[in-house]
Amino acid sequence: MHVVFLSEHFHKRPSGPRKACLELARAMEQQGHRVSLIGMAPRNEDEAWTGSGPACLRRYAWRWLPVRLGRPRFFARELARLHAQSPIDAVLAMGLEAGAAALRFRAQSGVPYVLNPRSYLGEAVGHPKFSLARRLTDQCNGFIALSPAACKAWFARLGSEVPGLARGIFNGCTPGRPSGPPTAHREPMILSVGMLRRTKGHHLVIRALAELKRQPWTLLIAGDGKERAHLERDITRLGLTSKVKLAGLVDRGELDALYGQADFFCLFPIYFEACGNAFLEAMAAGLPIVASQAGGVPEVLATEHGRGVRLVPLRGAADVDEDLVLPDLVAALADQLAIRRGTPPWTAQSIALTRRAETLTWQHAAQGYIEVLGQARLTAPQPLRISGPPRPPRYSL
Repeated sequence: MHVVFLSEHFHKRPSGPRKACLELARAMEQQGHRVSLIGMAPRNEDEAWTGSGPACLRRYAWRWLPVRLGRPRFFARELARLHAQSPIDAVLAMGLEAGAAALRFRAQSGVPYVLNPRSYLGEAVGHPKFSLARRLTDQCNGFIALSPAACKAWFARLGSEVPGLARGIFNGCTPGRPSGPPTAHREPMILSVGMLRRTKGHHLVIRALAELKRQPWTLLIAGDGKERAHLERDITRLGLTSKVKLAGLVDRGELDALYGQADFFCLFPIYFEACGNAFLEAMAAGLPIVASQAGGVPEVLATEHGRGVRLVPLRGAADVDEDLVLPDLVAALADQLAIRRGTPPWTAQSIALTRRAETLTWQHAAQGYIEVLGQARLTAPQPLRISGPPRPPRYSL
């Protein structure tokens, strides 16, 4: 089967969608399938690729037609060009703009598409993105969300039952990735990995740790983003400049070493986290985890008896009330700080996490995608079965 990934975010480095494309393509190619990629990007560039088909970034180039109207037509034409060179069996549309192009291409060629949104549908009813999501979901030959919770939430937002052609499939991870040796005779180290956006909850973790500032610990946050200046001000105001380090973007080797030194991992999203690649990586490294119960996070971190995972519920109405959440987060951090790396309780937690990670490999993920894409070739679109009014958006469902 020749599958084309049509991705809106592959050009971003680093990014979860880019990693998912590369790892899925590699795993699908190993299972005997041909995978090509067209990236919707601000530049034209041929890409190094793990699949067996071509990969390229293409910039929208039609000045005579507005982007909103022209991009679906432009990228449908790019799909048609590739189809003429090597017939396509199915398109994996990784995002709504990609879905609009895939729908137009299907009208021209008959090639089915599977809609694969990479995030939660948070826009209000009547917003153009909400209307587009409804139309593409109604017309697709298959649907893959990044977790069962994300799949259920997507259709709840549309006021629809979840159809048989829809599935939630986690991204994968690589258990047993090499890591550096633990550092002896030091304070407990907490690792966090994620872009510096407010929705990632770094500011809330820093607030919670300020309540424990008299205890020994250090927090290292790997990632960058527009929230950095705000976090730096919080760190200074709370008197944590010697305890919290914003490391910026780190390379793969350095990140593996950090996983091998940390006592535990903490990331606290306060929005609907569809899956969370950072959690998968931490779990693959055997690191105990403190996190929120946002979106699909509890499903991803479903270890046996919940061992090695401390999940804090998000409290509030439509949005998270951070003051209500803070005491539970402080308690979870304090409990995990008491368990040092290498001790018998820590080792038991680590084993539970790596066992869970072994069930979430990229090979498992690829097999699920292949099943849905294969069924899409035989499945006509199934109109949405409306079961009630659209559910209003929430950070945590």
